[in-house]
Amino acid sequence: MNSLSEISNIVKNQALQSGFDACGIAKADYLSEKESILKKWLDNGYNASMNYMQNNFEMRLNPQLLVENAKSVICLLMSYNSDIYQHEAAPKIARYALFNDYHKIIRNKLNDFLVSLKCIFPQINGRGFVDSAPILEREWAVRAGLGWCGKSSVFISPVFGSFVFLSELIVNIEMEYDKPLIGNFCGACNKCIANCPNSAITEPYVVNSQKCISYQTIENKNEINISTCGWLFGCDRCLQVCPYNRRAKICNHKEFQPLPEILNMQFDDWENISENDFKKTFNNSPLMRAGYEKIKRNLKNIIR
Repeated sequence: MNSLSEISNIVKNQALQSGFDACGIAKADYLSEKESILKKWLDNGYNASMNYMQNNFEMRLNPQLLVENAKSVICLLMSYNSDIYQHEAAPKIARYALFNDYHKIIRNKLNDFLVSLKCIFPQINGRGFVDSAPILEREWAVRAGLGWCGKSSVFISPVFGSFVFLSELIVNIEMEYDKPLIGNFCGACNKCIANCPNSAITEPYVVNSQKCISYQTIENKNEINISTCGWLFGCDRCLQVCPYNRRAKICNHKEFQPLPEILNMQFDDWENISENDFKKTFNNSPLMRAGYEKIKRNLKNIIR
């Protein structure tokens, strides 16, 4: 019989073999210390029109409501940090949306990872998650020792920075659990707060979605009432100025190679693209979350 430590080591090695860049493991406990923080954020209306954030409140805090007999949360990290960029004159797109939809890519990896674990541990059962359920992904990654939440509320890895995707397997077996990193890793740095275009970071670790360009260009169904500073879809400003991203490891995973169609598009190309061509070109892209009409709306909000 394997010890808890041996089980954890096998799981982490298998995660790396499955294509993930890092793996940490946390005990599937109720996140009691996050309850009041989440409630205050919602009470302040900082979720804007994202009413789904108010749903399944208890489930967001308790993984045992997501997976029966949950014992462990296996937290996985995959970097999309790249040294390939858009043309400087093009309308700006958040880096995670320059390639095919990461949900599908990572979901397939999670499924393969779980199958590989079942071959080793036949008793294991669980579910994989990647932005697909009410789960506080950043908090679990922090608990699993993979990094910390910066003052922008964005997760930061000491090795891979914050251009990373987080995902989880919640499973029914116990393991040896990792310890969170201890320390004030952001120190006195406030670059993310100072450089947020519309002061959406109201205080360290708190974001008002209504002022956030990512919310306005993706989730907001109405007219945009703030400056989007040249961003067509999403916003990476707080990530761009973070010192940890200057020295983060460049991964250039083949799955996360920017689409040439996006890299080559100039302002006029976006302005002239038809709905038919948009859907054909970006059928498997995160841009479909906004859709053609919103992209056109966002484009009108950019001052050339």
